[in-house]
Amino acid sequence: MVSTTYTIQMASKISGVGVHTIRAWEKRYKALEPERDSSGHRTYSKTDIEKLMLLSELCLLGYTISKVAGLSIPELKAQLVDLGKSEESLEVNDFNLVNDTKLTADPAQSLPILNFALKNYKLDVISLELGKLKNILSPKDFAMGILHPLSLSMAEALASGAYSSNQEQALRSLMKFHMGLNLYHPIDRREKSTINVVVSGMEGDMTDLGLGSVGLLCNHYGLNYTYLGPDMTYEAVGDIVKSLEANMVIVGPTNVFTQMGKSHFQNYVEKLSMKLNPATDIIIAGKSDLDMDKIQSKRLVVLKTLDAVDEYLSKRN
Repeated sequence: MVSTTYTIQMASKISGVGVHTIRAWEKRYKALEPERDSSGHRTYSKTDIEKLMLLSELCLLGYTISKVAGLSIPELKAQLVDLGKSEESLEVNDFNLVNDTKLTADPAQSLPILNFALKNYKLDVISLELGKLKNILSPKDFAMGILHPLSLSMAEALASGAYSSNQEQALRSLMKFHMGLNLYHPIDRREKSTINVVVSGMEGDMTDLGLGSVGLLCNHYGLNYTYLGPDMTYEAVGDIVKSLEANMVIVGPTNVFTQMGKSHFQNYVEKLSMKLNPATDIIIAGKSDLDMDKIQSKRLVVLKTLDAVDEYLSKRN
């Protein structure tokens, strides 16, 4: 039985490692020892390509090629398992240059890699991993399985003093960038939803990752939505809701209640409810405490967690 072999161009395409990089890894670090065909050209086996893929992933996670080039495939896999990869995810059964199967990803497998990169402030790894996941996962899975837990980890690291404010800003900006693909490019639905939603942050609150996650959930459930971003006055939100004839406005998730106090929070919700049509649903997302008797709207709902927002929206699509 003749085993399948691949040219260097094919090996590069399948593994994702550039042709020049493959040659450098061979010549300088003896990572591979490809066979030669009758014309003297390199030929690569499936085992060679598997090793290229494993080496590439470890290098993305911060390893230098000189440290891992001489390791065997089982040793390379063991290194990745130590970083949180499951053994099942590292099994390679076959390679196809043309693959019609939709790529899938498990957030539980990606989070350890992202948290490792977060802990070590490896912005390139975070950007590459998020860039891959945003194209594979659904907006809901990307929001709740990746962005939300990663933002919580980032908040813990910032609170512990592990990051400076500049580092936190860089991380947050990267996450916002990758969130933007699905946030500003809604899924094209054949049947348009009758729910017209405005998603807005409360004045004084600059936290926008949680807010963006709400927008991603609206996208996932096929709602017609407009994402305004953080730090919006109640006057501006009210004007936009009326102009767009929105029948729902979601404010938050917000940290205003804990950061600026109940009176500021209460005042904002009261004035927003007075400005809106009484038939408009007002959804307050995030931890809060409101004197409901002082609020004009009778269509106000408080959802204190992202899971609660998800459940609520899943029943409105």
